Amino acid sequence: MTDSIQVVSLISQIAGVISVIFAAVSIRSNTKMMHRQWNVDTFMNYSQRHQQATAAFPNNAFYHRFDHGQLPPQSPDLTQAVLNYLFVICDVHYLSTQRYLDPSIWNVWSDDLERTLSCPLITREWEQLKPQFEPFDRQRDDKDLCWQTLRDEASAWDGPKPVQRYRRVS
Repeated sequence: MTDSIQVVSLISQIAGVISVIFAAVSIRSNTKMMHRQWNVDTFMNYSQRHQQATAAFPNNAFYHRFDHGQLPPQSPDLTQAVLNYLFVICDVHYLSTQRYLDPSIWNVWSDDLERTLSCPLITREWEQLKPQFEPFDRQRDDKDLCWQTLRDEASAWDGPKPVQRYRRVS
């Protein structure tokens, strides 16, 4: 009788250990799925914000951003559109640098952002936008590298240098 109680006790202990292991694996798997879903939601949200920011450029200016000959004239609407675009970029950059955003999601955006930040349109509008970026640096206590870099580069050059600012996160 004692042997059968010991066997039953051993089997129940083994079952308990197996259930704890199964629970740990399930929790880990669910955490990964939640993180991936959050990244998908973030990607969709910021893709929509990016699309809205680019659609707000007057006179199809975003489409012609690389062509010196077809840049629209400066205007308050254009400057505001560029400012809104830079806000979206810096928000995504902040999420990436704080590791809220998976590197694979950041890498989808980073190459295009680098090209666009160095285009003639953004470089031209940057001169008017420099003062807009200084207060953010103090408010965020230098946590947002995007704002810090934009401000530092503004004093050294008349346009942002995206290759130094945006690097692939690994």
